[in-house]
Amino acid sequence: MTIEPTEFDLVALARRGLQALLDDAAAEVGLARRHELWDRRTGQLTPESEEAKATAFAAWTEAAQRLNRFGFLYPEPVAA
Repeated sequence: MTIEPTEFDLVALARRGLQALLDDAAAEVGLARRHELWDRRTGQLTPESEEAKATAFAAWTEAAQRLNRFGFLYPEPVAA
């Protein structure tokens, strides 16, 4: 006997995966902020730090948009 996942199970699994993707992106933003380097001559971030922060914020934005779109297509059931 095989157990077939229901549509609800698949939607919940997809939502958890997208939430995990968002959590990872948020951790990446935090890591980029904690390890940013400042150029003492110019008083600005180094180009590497700027790039790391921009990449992290882009990943976070993309993950948030994906989760929002998914939530729009498959809203969470409201508890009665």
